[in-house]
Amino acid sequence: MRDTHHPTARRWRLLAGALLFTAALACAAPGDGTFTNPLRDGADPWITQYGGRYYTCFASGRGIAVSESSDMTRFERERIVWQPVGSGAWNSYSIWAPELHRIGDKWYIYYAAAPVPGSPFVGQRTGVLECDTPLGDYRDCGMLYTGDNPDGVSDNIWAIDMTVFEHRGMLYAVWSGWERQRDTDATDQQLYIARMESPTRIGPRVLLSRPDQPWEQGEHISLQEGPTALRHGEDLFIIYSTRGSWTRHYKLGQLRLRTPESDPLDPASWEKSGPVFAGNDRVYGVGHASFATSPDGSEYWIYYHAKKDTLHNWRRDIRLQRFDFDEAGNPRFGEPVAPGPCPLPSGTLPHTR
Repeated sequence: MRDTHHPTARRWRLLAGALLFTAALACAAPGDGTFTNPLRDGADPWITQYGGRYYTCFASGRGIAVSESSDMTRFERERIVWQPVGSGAWNSYSIWAPELHRIGDKWYIYYAAAPVPGSPFVGQRTGVLECDTPLGDYRDCGMLYTGDNPDGVSDNIWAIDMTVFEHRGMLYAVWSGWERQRDTDATDQQLYIARMESPTRIGPRVLLSRPDQPWEQGEHISLQEGPTALRHGEDLFIIYSTRGSWTRHYKLGQLRLRTPESDPLDPASWEKSGPVFAGNDRVYGVGHASFATSPDGSEYWIYYHAKKDTLHNWRRDIRLQRFDFDEAGNPRFGEPVAPGPCPLPSGTLPHTR
């Protein structure tokens, strides 16, 4: 008979209880209503909140779509808000990872694109669109120059997955880029940051973080991409993806600004930790997250994609999962839950069947 009072047994009981609590937090028994993971096919999901509504943004064919809903688990109004005009422009093809942001009284979409069809990995740059309303027709504001000299077109360097955030009255951009322009996609990706002069113009870039940890290093390249800002009280985090997105090893890492007064442009101001969210034997290749709170503001939710299988490919779907913060103030994502029903975010009207 096992001695349930032995210290080792007691530790196992505590561990089992913590795991059960984490699973219950992420996907508890159905209550007043449920939604089902995954939400839809797709990748690089972006969600933001404004005026009691949720807005999502996706690449759609050769264009970009935005949806509006009162329910973060649904896509109730959706339309194509921008498509490239013809071919031959720098942003005609391979449109990736659009993000929708309200800055001031306007809406902006930051996205990556390439000038030719086929492999985008050498030619991709980052652009910005502007509109007065979230679901309107967006104006093309051109390319954001992501080299060391933002005034020099020839100095522009490969860049994807740009996100923006405000901190202490200043606007910043963070993206995944190369140290210098290459002619092959077998190039390490790292995170860069720059202060923005306006929503459509950035200043000189600063190397923010390299993939220098074993859990960030992959088979033929090491990379960091998909950065997203997460705020909790006065704490500011950059949650980013690492390892190959085509593999089951894709996962999330974290940079935390050491104090609210720290300079975001100083790499020493950020503390790295991870992995903070990784796959398991049921969910593979989790990454490129964004964040929202429940309709009543009482819960935090992570919106992310996962691979559909363990093969090297980009077959992915979109998922939603609740998380919280630990005593040290760090986000606690737990483990990705298996496909199936989960309780609706608090304050969501029950779904009719």
